[in-house]
Amino acid sequence: MTAGERTAPWWGRLAPGLLRRRDERALEAALGEGVWRRAHDRVHRSVDRYHQVLDGVAADAADDPGSRVAEALAGTGAELVAVLDGVRSLALAAQRAAPSGGLDVPAVPASAGLPDELHRRLSRVGTAVATAAEAATMARVSLRGARPDVALERAGAAARAAATARRHLGTDQTPPSRDGGA
Repeated sequence: MTAGERTAPWWGRLAPGLLRRRDERALEAALGEGVWRRAHDRVHRSVDRYHQVLDGVAADAADDPGSRVAEALAGTGAELVAVLDGVRSLALAAQRAAPSGGLDVPAVPASAGLPDELHRRLSRVGTAVATAAEAATMARVSLRGARPDVALERAGAAARAAATARRHLGTDQTPPSRDGGA
């Protein structure tokens, strides 16, 4: 990305139509107002926040180190959108298998084919995505403070948090280690 280029706005990088009111109502009807909806919304807010920060970094990145940080954060942002899609799919499946209309976490039947302790996993995904947004914010602050080395380190922390989110979600596609372990 050069100084004159600008990435698409954060809402354009999210799933098409996600922010439209009609789609929000459909999601509300599908997820209800219980724990599955709350878990989904937490991740959604964190991904939104990440992309707001990313837009600020892209706008501020006029030099080479700034553009490297923006590129690193953009790649992580795409991963977070994929995580959000996975959370949405799991939350919809959980609501169908074990409907929730309140704050109590329902038991998900084993026959539903969903991961064990699904709500705990979704909560951990939300925490990891919020951590990625925080790291992106710190990268932006570091760039503004003329510390591109620290900004790149914070961009790496955002990528590690996104990997943690994928791992908790169960979609981490990391290759097996060389010593034969998984």
